[in-house]
Amino acid sequence: MDDVWYVVDLLKQEVEEHNATSEKKFEIHQAIISHIPFFTCPNHFISKEYQRDIQRYTYCKKMKVPPFEGSYGNQPKKWIDKCNVIEKMLNYIQSQQIKKSKDG
Repeated sequence: MDDVWYVVDLLKQEVEEHNATSEKKFEIHQAIISHIPFFTCPNHFISKEYQRDIQRYTYCKKMKVPPFEGSYGNQPKKWIDKCNVIEKMLNYIQSQQIKKSKDG
């Protein structure tokens, strides 16, 4: 998987360089999603750890319970960052599905 993450880092750098010099801006997650099939199987890209994080996020949101003891201020920063990424990706996937249903 090291080679996969190497390519993801290259994609990230490319998008950041492009965004710094161009009017048209791209989202890093969109670039990664659109390029994954060219260098790895998407099923292998999401590790067991990330799959568990997504399951935890979904469960907590659905059941309206915090993932860890305590209030927002007591939640680990790493978890809050993961939640932001998961939420952004789920919103992106949902918007793509809506767009497909309107176009098709």
